[in-house]
Order: sequence, then structure tokens, then C-alpha cells
Amino acid sequence: MPFAYYRRLTRAQQAIYRRSDEITEVRLPRPAALHPAVDALEQALGSEERRTVQAATERLIRGLTDAVAVSPVRAEVLAARPHARWGELHGLYTAERGQAPRIQLWMRTARQKRVVAFRTYLRTLLHEVGHHFDYALLRLRDSYHTEGFYKRESSLFHQLVPERGPAARSVEDWFRQSPEARLARLARTPDEVARALAGHGPPARARRAGAWAPVEIVCILRDAERLFQDRFETILTREEPRLEATTPPERWPEERAYLGEDVSTAVADFCRRRGATLARLAGLAADAWQRGGVHPQRGRLTIDDLVAMMAWHDEHRLEQLADAPGGGT
Repeated sequence: MPFAYYRRLTRAQQAIYRRSDEITEVRLPRPAALHPAVDALEQALGSEERRTVQAATERLIRGLTDAVAVSPVRAEVLAARPHARWGELHGLYTAERGQAPRIQLWMRTARQKRVVAFRTYLRTLLHEVGHHFDYALLRLRDSYHTEGFYKRESSLFHQLVPERGPAARSVEDWFRQSPEARLARLARTPDEVARALAGHGPPARARRAGAWAPVEIVCILRDAERLFQDRFETILTREEPRLEATTPPERWPEERAYLGEDVSTAVADFCRRRGATLARLAGLAADAWQRGGVHPQRGRLTIDDLVAMMAWHDEHRLEQLADAPGGGT
């Protein structure tokens, strides 16, 4: 879909948005020094005591701001999340003129009043800290939910929570893989999505136990597949076409109301489209992989580049599905 939100911004705001999108990580000087604070936060959530969680939250947030030498931010831990028709509010960052910035976090789910899963709570904390970093560290005049913003959030998470298995490959890593390796990655994804969903009962698939519910993650995969298919056909039928910019996928769950969709239908549509994509790519001549189009933010993208991006995107969403608790919150 056309990136209508971006077009509504002023030129000055668009410049800030693009700058945010370009910055994909925040490197902590010594992330291991913060691991004890992360462990303490996990233990605090296990205690289910708000004051204990408050103290652990303050400690970790202060550790993060001190690590990158930016101004501190107040933290406030509240009980059950506010909710309305749009869903539940997980966290909130506010920075009002003349007042110290503040992060508010909710430690219990809205309806069942259960303590939020640790990884979910930590990601929400890092999301709100990310807004503070936008202003205090990156010196941006505004903090937008760009793709770069979400990548910075993930970069902090993976520095604070060591990988349990082999680290997921970056987009750059996938650029170095062969076309055959990329196609093999794309071919495995439908079965891996099905296995990941098998661990979530039907109610949990539409419940936001993490940043998104499993159904929302599947819908992102489905709609990203549509987008990639459209770009492949545009590139293959036109000479160096202009590729339309879109809203970042992280905005799609809210914009497209994924929580109201049927997960089985979304999975079936994704699998059908992925099969068509693989058949289309398998039939391309070698030189067709270097055909390309021009993206307004990313420059020239070839079929080869897009397939590498798809492989990375698959792994990223599968990781999110694996992180989503099986209905525990």
C-alpha cells in the first residue's frame, strides 16, 4: 500500500524519519555488564511484586542510560494494562517541556491480570528506552516507529539476552548466500510457521502475548509476500521501474486490524503465495536475478537483493513466533 503516513509529514519531518530509518543499531559498550540487571528483572517478574519489579526496572533503565552516557529517565511500573477496542497499552514514553522524561510500563495483562512474560516485558522496556535514545542519544527532533527504530530495539534486546542457539543471520549475511541457499530458506518457512503455531492453542494465536499475537505475525508474512510478489512482477515486466515505498511492516498490525483475522486463512494464503513465489523464482534465468528497480529510500534493488531480504524477514518473523509465549499471558 502507498506510504500515506510518510507523505503526510512535512519535509522536515520526512528528513527526521529517513534519518531514523538509516540507523539500525545502538551498540552498548559492555552489554555483559548489564546482564545481572536483566537477570534481576526476570526474577522480579517471577515474584509478581510490583515494588520489586519497579526497583529492577529502574536499575536496568539507569544502566542503559549510563552505558551510553545520556540523561536519565524516570520509570514507573503500573499494574494491569489499559485497554480499549484498539488493544492493550504495553508501555508509554512521555517527554513534556520542563519535566523529566518518563517511561511507564504495565506488568500485568488487561483482562486476566497475569504477569507479563519476561521477554515481552523486556522488549516493551527497550521499546520505550528506544524513544528516549532517539532524543537524548541520536539527537532526533522526533521519534518515529520506523523500520530502523525496531531494528535498534532488537539490537539492544540481543545484546542483553544472549542467543540460546546459533545467531540469526543479518540481511548482509543473506546477501552473501547463494540463490539456492536463499530459495531453500524460503521453502522451509511454511512448515516452520505451522510448527510454531502448533505450540499455541487457538485462543493464544489471537492474543497479544508479545509485541504482537501469532496471528499478526502470520499476517505480516502474508502481506509481505504480496508486496515482494508485486515488486518481482514490476521489475520483471518493466525496465528499472520506481518501487513504491510502503508503511513499515511494524505498523501493519494496527493499520490493517490483523487481530480480527482468522489465523488458518492467513496461513493458507501465505503458503499458497509462497509456493507461487518459489515457482516464479525457480523459473528465472540467471541474468534475471540482476534486474532491478529503484526504491525511494533504499536505492536500486535487484531480484537478488529482494530474495535476500525475504530470507532475513522469514527468520526474523519465525524468531518472533518462537518468542511468543504459548498463551501464558
